[in-house]
Amino acid sequence: MKRFFGLPDVDWVMLASALILSFIGIMIIRSATVNNPSEGYYLKQAYWLAVAVAAYFVGYFIDRRHLRRSAYLLYGAVFAVLTTLAVVGKISGGVQRWIHIGGLTIQPSEIAKLALVLALARYFHKQKQSPPYGLDGIAVPMAMVAAYVIPVALQPDLGTAIFFILLAIPIFLMVGIKRWTILFMTGSAALVAPFLFFTMKGYQQERILNFLNPERDPLGSGYHIVQSKIAIGSGGFFGKGYLQGTQSQLRFIPEQHTDFIVSVLGEEFGFVGIVLVLGLMLFLTLWMLSHVEATRTRFGVLTVVGISCGLAMQEVINIAMAIGILPVVGLPLPFLSYGGSSLVSVWLGLGIVAGFRRRKTWP
Repeated sequence: MKRFFGLPDVDWVMLASALILSFIGIMIIRSATVNNPSEGYYLKQAYWLAVAVAAYFVGYFIDRRHLRRSAYLLYGAVFAVLTTLAVVGKISGGVQRWIHIGGLTIQPSEIAKLALVLALARYFHKQKQSPPYGLDGIAVPMAMVAAYVIPVALQPDLGTAIFFILLAIPIFLMVGIKRWTILFMTGSAALVAPFLFFTMKGYQQERILNFLNPERDPLGSGYHIVQSKIAIGSGGFFGKGYLQGTQSQLRFIPEQHTDFIVSVLGEEFGFVGIVLVLGLMLFLTLWMLSHVEATRTRFGVLTVVGISCGLAMQEVINIAMAIGILPVVGLPLPFLSYGGSSLVSVWLGLGIVAGFRRRKTWP
């Protein structure tokens, strides 16, 4: 497998799994937008997939030592972009999350997920204090997370801002945190959460209230989740068939080619389709985590764990959001949702993880 087709040490299992998921995504995007062919979303996603595969090999072949040394530089560059979005960012739908370069529209917060993992791994790699860490030991990493959370929350993109915090949790647990520190942070979050509610924008508060009571405004702020649940439920066990979903083809589901794409998958391929896609995502995550064995440094272990767990958490959150067991937070489903920035960032992360197995002897 390693030298198939003359390519050196390519992880064909990871590559094949990611390609299958990405092709499923293109197929579902086509179905979700078939009644709006002028946009050509599925063709654009196919072009982005070609860029994403190229990014995979960039991450795969980059020297791990260079990756570790440049982690802070990447973190700083992304932070600079995030903080300048308020000035140069493209406003769409009332939010300012994208930057327009040439003919491309890029969402910097997607690459920020990867940059944050690398920077945290770099920090703990050089940390001389022995674990488990108390509050003083994780103060700097927490500040690094907060530096990304604040500008992204102001875009506003509260879902991604919260995801940055979640992304740090598996890394903190992996390096070892004192039990009292975990209890203190958990208690503090529980105490602050109610006050954060009153700082949210109106539509964000509506999402929380609709999560607690989805039927309170089915034709207004609760429309997304109600239609999504109807679509998934109407798919039954085997689904209605490709391009046959009534909810999706009649465009009852807003954002059905992006954040709510699993609704189209569930309606047209049913419970079986969702389980198969989830099973493939789970297999890919476990396969990525198996690369921890090939890493020889703390930087490598934390990078593999951070990228793998981050990918799995985003998949779980997106699907939980679509079936109404979590509030709508606006996170795309990796591989399936339309969006070049997300697709390229995910594939670049895969390449970085796969690269650790390619050079087991690197320090």
